[in-house]
Amino acid sequence: MNTCRPGVWLSAAAALLTASWVWAESVALDQGPADVVTSFNRAVTNRDMDSLLAHFVAGGVQFNLRPSHGGLQTGPLTSELVARWSMVGPVLFGATSEYTRDAKVVDVHTAGDVATVWVDVATRTVMASNGESSTEKFTEVYLLVRTGDGWQIAAVADNRQPDDIGIGGG
Repeated sequence: MNTCRPGVWLSAAAALLTASWVWAESVALDQGPADVVTSFNRAVTNRDMDSLLAHFVAGGVQFNLRPSHGGLQTGPLTSELVARWSMVGPVLFGATSEYTRDAKVVDVHTAGDVATVWVDVATRTVMASNGESSTEKFTEVYLLVRTGDGWQIAAVADNRQPDDIGIGGG
């Protein structure tokens, strides 16, 4: 004789689903440094500002070795990652009909709560105004730190050369 009521089965099923969701969430927090960098670049390609900004640790830094575009002056060596992408992202996404970043991880080194990830990046840009397209290839190095929220990007430097879009300076 089965004495189990339907409500018990539903409660057990809900508990199992909740446990599965919590496990899936903890797996996301346990992403390795290379996964975080790949996810960040995918968020840029997908034009997902909330997701791309979530990859940065508070106070993260962008190293600006040279201007991104012809006609601009070299600015300070560093800028804050969230502020930079909060400004650059909407401009980039508004000026382009397509911007893709194909980031291939070529080296990862982890030591405790610090990691570096080197990637070869190929971008494709299609301007919204005239449909002109361009490609760029460069290398980026990411410094990540492990936080209570998992691995997050703390610094980025690249060897990208100024492109010929000609923003600024005339």
